[in-house]
Amino acid sequence: MLWDRGKALTMKQRMVELTNLQFALLLTLPVVLFLLVVVAYPVGYAFWLSLHRTTFFGGAHIVFCGFENYAVALRSPEFWNGVAVSLRFALESVVLTLVIGLGMALSLARVSRGKGLIYTLSILPWAISRYGAGLMFKYLLRGRTGLLTALSFLFGFDAKIDILGVKTVVEGLAIGNAWNLAPLVAFFLLANIRTIPRRLYDLAELDGFKALGKFLNVTLPQLRYTLFVFTCIITVLSLKVFDYIYVQTGGGPGVASSTLTYYIYKESFLHLHLGYGAALSFYLLLIIVSITLLLFVIWGRKEA
Repeated sequence: MLWDRGKALTMKQRMVELTNLQFALLLTLPVVLFLLVVVAYPVGYAFWLSLHRTTFFGGAHIVFCGFENYAVALRSPEFWNGVAVSLRFALESVVLTLVIGLGMALSLARVSRGKGLIYTLSILPWAISRYGAGLMFKYLLRGRTGLLTALSFLFGFDAKIDILGVKTVVEGLAIGNAWNLAPLVAFFLLANIRTIPRRLYDLAELDGFKALGKFLNVTLPQLRYTLFVFTCIITVLSLKVFDYIYVQTGGGPGVASSTLTYYIYKESFLHLHLGYGAALSFYLLLIIVSITLLLFVIWGRKEA
């Protein structure tokens, strides 16, 4: 009798206990439901809108057109210009941000006095909004009254240096974007550097490595995963940025800095082609997902 009761109790406990996977799914269920409400509906509506042609003259009219908006985008020179500018801007932003961030991290790792003040000053660019960064670099880099032009006149060169000209405007945007994002990268890399065992540097010194050798053989291999993560993050942030470009260049001169996000804004909110703008946004999403997956296949799988 007692044995039967114990057996029944054990079976009941097994029915109540959850596996690790079941427990994890149960914990994430509220988040999944929240994302379905907050993300799935807007994305679904945007896709529905991308299959329609919208007009607002003489009243609002929404006409089903299938995948016509997607086909029109592929035939549009402005679309391909936006894609090219976005990819160029993202590539330059990633390179500049990682280089500046890594340099900052290595420099901050050597700070011994006044850490609090130096760390605070270093993180300030990240604290500035994208709008503020765009406005600041708009005045710093333009030709007639920019910083570089003022320095050239100061040293007697009498030359107007316009970084925001047609040929170099994307580089000007990338400089400001890297300045804004680099402190975030620097502090994560600094935290990673702090976890590197000191004995690895001692062993490298015994093997006769100088400063560059220690960096290439000890520091850099330990930072590869962090660099991979921030390569993905900066790529996504750069591809989807709008306010910074809107304030600094407004897509100009001409269409030289008209990224895909700016082109989406112009078609959706200036020309009121909402269906076409929705289709463009899905192309942007496809580009972001494709590049992120490509980075994972080429780089991320090796780090994992």
